[in-house]
Amino acid sequence: MLALCGSVYFLPIAFTACEPHSAWSKIAFFFTSSGGPQGFLILLILTGYFYSSSQVKKREKVRVFLLSVFTLMIFFGSLAWINENYTKPVLKLQRPSHVYMLDQIGARTKIDTLYLWDKQERQKYFNELLLNNPLKNIDNDIQAHWVEEAGFSFPSGHTYNAFLFAMLIAYAIFHNRSKPHLRKWYVLPFVWAYMVGVSRVAMGAHSALDVSVGALMGVLTACLFLYVDMTRHWLTRKD
Repeated sequence: MLALCGSVYFLPIAFTACEPHSAWSKIAFFFTSSGGPQGFLILLILTGYFYSSSQVKKREKVRVFLLSVFTLMIFFGSLAWINENYTKPVLKLQRPSHVYMLDQIGARTKIDTLYLWDKQERQKYFNELLLNNPLKNIDNDIQAHWVEEAGFSFPSGHTYNAFLFAMLIAYAIFHNRSKPHLRKWYVLPFVWAYMVGVSRVAMGAHSALDVSVGALMGVLTACLFLYVDMTRHWLTRKD
């Protein structure tokens, strides 16, 4: 998390992954997609797998897998709903991509009015804006992503999800008693989460503040989740 904060605050990352046909743009888009709704199911299954892999008996593996996936679905669903319906609408912070698009037509002052509209109305507005004022210096996939993500900016949901999943998967790998040789790979989920956070700033979808707070919230929530007695029992029980 500290590496992410240092990178997004002190390195010139913002809007660097937006150029058409750029390898960095495609890499950033991949990591962003992996931390969003497209990658959620895969991450959920991976987390359930690592939770259950420390069990010896097949029946116990299935039980722990299903319980962990079910619990995480409720957990993530509830937090995502709170974030999208309460946290972001209350704070109403502007997305860098929205400011950029309005700057291209000299209409930045309109952003406060736009943020009074609902998400669907903003999506329609930005879609029409780009149709009438195409951004030749911005990758088409990223333009489409900017239109799709017409909600508020703070905090970054992608970064929150990434660091929450990274903490859970890393913990499960590190405490896997049946496959101790995997322990050395527990850092990989954090590398992935770091790249998700960087990609959000590099694509212009979020500010450094958005991803830093999102990462912190993800880590703190994961710590809370891991210290629930039932969860800790699933991860560390001996058969």
